[in-house]
Amino acid sequence: MQKVFYRPQIIEEAAASSLTPARKAQGKKPGLNLILEILVTFAIFFMSVICEGVALNIGEILAAMTTKLEPSGKVFGIFEPAVFEEMFYLFGTVVSTVVVVSSAMFITRRRLRTFGFVKKNAVKHYLIGLALGAGLFVASIGICALTGSVSITYAGGANVFYLILIFMGYMLQGNSEEVACRGFTMVSISRRYPVWVGVIYNSVFFAALHLFNPGIGALPIVNLILFGILMSLVFLKTGNIWLVSALHTSWNFVQGNVFGVLVSGGTPSVSILSTAPTELKDLINGGPFGLEGGIAVTIVVTIAILVTAFFVKPCED
Repeated sequence: MQKVFYRPQIIEEAAASSLTPARKAQGKKPGLNLILEILVTFAIFFMSVICEGVALNIGEILAAMTTKLEPSGKVFGIFEPAVFEEMFYLFGTVVSTVVVVSSAMFITRRRLRTFGFVKKNAVKHYLIGLALGAGLFVASIGICALTGSVSITYAGGANVFYLILIFMGYMLQGNSEEVACRGFTMVSISRRYPVWVGVIYNSVFFAALHLFNPGIGALPIVNLILFGILMSLVFLKTGNIWLVSALHTSWNFVQGNVFGVLVSGGTPSVSILSTAPTELKDLINGGPFGLEGGIAVTIVVTIAILVTAFFVKPCED
């Protein structure tokens, strides 16, 4: 159990920072009890959602105003409305990251490092994460292609400028979800409780964030929980936020903007390839939720979990 749910140094640091000299003298445990941790998690999450929603509304207003003024119908004369909306949503997730980190530092006495913002080898870990995310998704869509569950064609002339900006947006979005679920939620709960409790809770919480996505169902929820477990184990083995953030970023970008697959039910605004699901094979290709709702992803992510849990040695710096 200890080998699978490795406890990195940042959790110990988070636990230590939650104990004031007075609490230590009273023999108090680090962190909060489980009910309070859950309440704090939801309170901070809802604060971030409200702030992010305000930012998104500003983006929608800007898009509506500028498209009316531009003869081309483009936002600021540059962006297609669908592209601008996707970009604004992705870049807007930085608001959530700021709210989660600042609120958690104030409420739960967490230092920035304990969210996984470790400096050493950050670039190396980020590049590894990008490669792993792309590799895992290519393996998933490869299963679909081999079983005839999808057909892949060239979409034709994707705007490179759009793709670069959307990738940058996904860097912020991937980091936002990983900070909220792994860096904040899992670490906070693991300060007092066994790491496996933090892993299970944050993975279920991560899946719950997608409950209102188009095409959601039982298998997509299972896959989202499995993906959360995988990200948790990778985070624990590396002791930093960079690799999991990059993996998440690459997975989403390659899925939506390279292969043109629905990202958790959402339609990408621009993609290099176009992937069409084969009828009557929703169980494999995920149907209306995209590949994340099919057993191809279940297989790949489950294998990745087992490899990470039993064969990857801790490499925190």
